[in-house]
Amino acid sequence: MTSERKALDGARRRRLYLFRHGSVDYVDRNGGWVADPEIVELNEKGRAQASAMAGMFRDIAVDRAVCSGLVRTRQTGETILAGRRIELEVISDLEEIRPAKEEVAGGQDVFADVAFSHWRASDDDARFLGGERYSDFYARVVGAMESLLSSKGWNHLAIFAHGGTNAAVLGWVTGLGLAAFGLLDQQTCCLNIVDFDTAVDGGEVVRKTVRAVNITLDDPLKRDRHAGDMEILAGRLIKTRSNG
Repeated sequence: MTSERKALDGARRRRLYLFRHGSVDYVDRNGGWVADPEIVELNEKGRAQASAMAGMFRDIAVDRAVCSGLVRTRQTGETILAGRRIELEVISDLEEIRPAKEEVAGGQDVFADVAFSHWRASDDDARFLGGERYSDFYARVVGAMESLLSSKGWNHLAIFAHGGTNAAVLGWVTGLGLAAFGLLDQQTCCLNIVDFDTAVDGGEVVRKTVRAVNITLDDPLKRDRHAGDMEILAGRLIKTRSNG
């Protein structure tokens, strides 16, 4: 296990490296939603992103690594951790927020339900594409994080997850809660870094500190990032409809 770090007051300081998976295609060549977004794999850009991130992350030691189990997180984690003797565990509660199956094929308001759906996450009974409630999703992700923090045997943890999952984690860390979904952008294959300080006399978390958010290698200054992924997807749907 990596060496334990201490805060100035003696608290145990543990580090989380929180990744989003690399680029994938949720919209097919005809401009429609893919039949099952849960089984999409990294596209060519996503594989290149993960390989580049692996180079930057090469000298960073981790004790434990987990992913959501969906193919795109497993592929990202395996690429970034390639060559290391570390098991990539699966925690299914870290899976992305789930749309209603019938809604993926169409029927949404392209602005309210797709492009800017995350800004409604804190509304009563708000759902993602007619599926999972944001509040229920947030609760399962926070539960998974609390379980990880209560576990022993790691000082540096890597999580390979999703844009929505990362927003939930960062909302919990910062106290923003559900408001984080609209406020905190997560590009594909980005990295976030969070430190957790736990009390000397027990496992209680006394401080959470965000060290970095949305680190990317292909566009570090966000020169070409003028919209979030859901807004970009909505734009593609609008273009398809107008050409149909």
